[in-house]
Amino acid sequence: MNGSIVSYRARLARNLRGIPFPNRMDNLRRSELIRNVADAVTASAGGQVFTYLPLDQSNRGRALAERHLISPEFAAEDAPHGVLLSGDRSVSVMLCEEDHLRIQTFGSDLSACLTAAQDIEALIDETFPLAYDESLGYLTACPTNLGTGLRASALMHLPALTETQSMRRLIQQAGASGLAVRGIYGEGTQAAWGYYQISNAVTLGLTEQEITGVLREVTDKIDERESQARQAIYDNDPVRAADRVWRAAGTLTHARRISTQEAMEHLSTLRSGVLLGIVSGITPGDIDALEIWPGCLTEAKGPFGDKASRDEARADTLRETLKSIQ
Repeated sequence: MNGSIVSYRARLARNLRGIPFPNRMDNLRRSELIRNVADAVTASAGGQVFTYLPLDQSNRGRALAERHLISPEFAAEDAPHGVLLSGDRSVSVMLCEEDHLRIQTFGSDLSACLTAAQDIEALIDETFPLAYDESLGYLTACPTNLGTGLRASALMHLPALTETQSMRRLIQQAGASGLAVRGIYGEGTQAAWGYYQISNAVTLGLTEQEITGVLREVTDKIDERESQARQAIYDNDPVRAADRVWRAAGTLTHARRISTQEAMEHLSTLRSGVLLGIVSGITPGDIDALEIWPGCLTEAKGPFGDKASRDEARADTLRETLKSIQ
């Protein structure tokens, strides 16, 4: 996968035929739908092993949202809701989000992500026919998802384009291609540390192949522009660029207490340094896989008595993971 592309996602919005959308369902009916779909998928998942996780406003939902496996809004939902999760976390199915089903697949190959999502969709459709109209396509709670119901997206790391103030023009160009540029967690979130989510803005009137083809073409071009901007920043002042990277590496490998904000700022700089060849011993994928967010840390090493203890655990994780940097 190209250096600036962290991961691809394919998300299908689907609803069961003849059943009201989740916002029109009472808690009893929501619970029944969740139980029936969860039982069907866990019993027969085409060779994949799925686990059903009921959600409330506990740390579990927060950690899943931090991993992009569910939406932040879904994590905070009050009514009955839950998620089906594959053993390798490459597939998640949100049950009773805005739609009955939000089938999400993640990976480095967008076509493979779409195929995996469609396989899960077909498995569910065998037991619970999906709401579909010959003219409108798949029926969804929000009209913007009508048609294919597909939201294909790429999570991209674009700190050089951000630093050179090129993002506004890029967002305009993406919009002209039918794409939307959003923050790190998608719609309604802000960009941070140079991370952006780029996805199709239109689902009606386009095929799945057209949607994924445009996204791949545009993200490849953006990746090339980020690479050029990154190299230009380095070429303009190599010592300054290297100094920034090594200062970031020094903090990450020696800090005893570090916040999420500070850690992500330094990790963003370090990731660029890896791609420039300034540092070695670690890959961009290693950095992308780090789980240093509050919910993830609490799930893995908590509970913590206070924020300072959690910041210390974050520093411990970073020192251990990044000790091979050279």
